[in-house]
Amino acid sequence: TPYLGRSRTISRRPSLQRSGLLWCIMASMATRSRSLSTPRPRPTPVNTETPAAKKRRAQGADDVLDPRCEELIASLASMPPVGRAQRFRLSDAVRHVALADGRRLEKVVINCGAPTLYSNVEDTEDVDTFRSLCRIVVGQQLAGAAAKTIWARFVTSLGGDASLITPEAVLASDMEALRSSAGLSNAKARSIFDLAAHYERGDLSDAVLLDPSLSAAELYAKLTAVKGIGPWSAHMYQMFGLLQPDIFPTGDLGVRNGIKEAFGLRGAGKNGALDEKRDKEKLEAAMAPFAPYRSLAAWYMWRCADTPSFLE
Repeated sequence: TPYLGRSRTISRRPSLQRSGLLWCIMASMATRSRSLSTPRPRPTPVNTETPAAKKRRAQGADDVLDPRCEELIASLASMPPVGRAQRFRLSDAVRHVALADGRRLEKVVINCGAPTLYSNVEDTEDVDTFRSLCRIVVGQQLAGAAAKTIWARFVTSLGGDASLITPEAVLASDMEALRSSAGLSNAKARSIFDLAAHYERGDLSDAVLLDPSLSAAELYAKLTAVKGIGPWSAHMYQMFGLLQPDIFPTGDLGVRNGIKEAFGLRGAGKNGALDEKRDKEKLEAAMAPFAPYRSLAAWYMWRCADTPSFLE
């Protein structure tokens, strides 16, 4: 396994383009905020490893974790289950990711500590999926500050209160007037109206998107059926909005760069970069052992690539 502790510098352009969208996902799904700038303190590891376990681990046993990793997992054991429609224990997810594929990511888990992917997001009952998705569309390809400004104009255009943003309110408005007053592009205006039409027909709703019986693939298909919501946007919403545990966003550059670093893979792209399409089978094979917690593995891939996840 390649050394994962060194810093890497990659292009920040994709992160800059997507930062507005990522801010929108987080802001729309949490009703209260927590401090995201101060890292959570990590407990001081205590070496409780037995001599027998230490010997087995030294011999390469795949089911024995470093005591520092066990300490981290123990610190998460008291957390309540996370997720919205699908609920799971974060301690179980971290253990699985650390053990999978011959403990390939064990050192990454130890170095990065507890994931903020779930712990810094409020698990609220009053999730308005339509408003959340509108915010995602509004913030696409915008930096955070610009996304906030356009969103504020959009809210003002529909009555000045975010609670008034409903499919009925959107469809009752004039598309060109709403586009102009909010400062939306033509494509985004069409996307929001198409989203509202999906809700009006019943193709999408809070009940549909939060239905625990709906598979990730089925949910993905419903989201990408909306004009303007592509694969990457759908995956980010599934990961960070709905907190689904097994999403693998192959379209994210940071995740692919992390896989290249952590797995020592070379792809068909420039300078050996992993390409979303041409290296699809290679990417999926690398992440397969981490199912059903590939969302968490993807978060650690961002860290491997030295690309901050949007919750940090």
